[in-house]
Amino acid sequence: MRDQSLILALLQEHNLASEQVAPRLQILADELSGRRGLSTQERNALFLAGRFQLAQDEGDWQAAVLVAGQQQVLLDGAHAGLRLSAAQLSGGLALQRLSGAPLYGQLTLSGYPSQPPQASGEHMRIERDYLSMDGKPLDISQLSSGDLVLVHLAVRGDYRVSDALVVDLLPAGLELENQNLAQSAASLQDVAEELGGWLQSMQSESRIQHQEFRGDRYVAAVDLYGYSTTHLLYLARAVTPGSYRVPPPQVESMYRPEWRAQGNAPERMVVRP
Repeated sequence: MRDQSLILALLQEHNLASEQVAPRLQILADELSGRRGLSTQERNALFLAGRFQLAQDEGDWQAAVLVAGQQQVLLDGAHAGLRLSAAQLSGGLALQRLSGAPLYGQLTLSGYPSQPPQASGEHMRIERDYLSMDGKPLDISQLSSGDLVLVHLAVRGDYRVSDALVVDLLPAGLELENQNLAQSAASLQDVAEELGGWLQSMQSESRIQHQEFRGDRYVAAVDLYGYSTTHLLYLARAVTPGSYRVPPPQVESMYRPEWRAQGNAPERMVVRP
């Protein structure tokens, strides 16, 4: 994508091969629509390719939309929007160009999934466990307000990923115990001896390059090795009584966002008064 964007930028900057600009734009747009994320370098290259298009006069255009036998004309700058019901869309629609200017179509769908996302991974995997302070599995459907929860994340990669970003969104009833604060009410040093190996690896290895304890998530920038598992631990406290959905943990490469994974999550967390 970077190469194609920069080729397009050079063609436009030096006014070369003008007949190739429109087809290359279409190819680049198709590739862009199929991507789940973009790196910083890709965004910069796309900006260079698009800035010449933004500086050009678009010109006047007209198009007609045919829906259920009815025609509505769309004009540049006026009446360019059309709201259709589900019944109208189910009957199909057709677009027709009425002016000489070339028109490009793009279909964008947005919505919310009806089912929770399933665990998946591309070159990486992530798993999450909820534990008590003595290292035993914790049933988060039976929490009480004030209980401490030890969250364990295990992250693996098929190759070395030096720019992995781990994001673990908190259920609404949990609050992080910020380990960067000296007056924190609880400490990871209080965990059971059985978990000391994980804790020691976190503190001694340079794989964890950055950690953040935010209001709604735990974030860590990690250097993943391709031959071992990186363990992350953090503390949270059950606070607000209620029943909550639990988001899945996620990890992705910051500069190769197609390398990503999300783990399994229990359906509900229940905090009792």
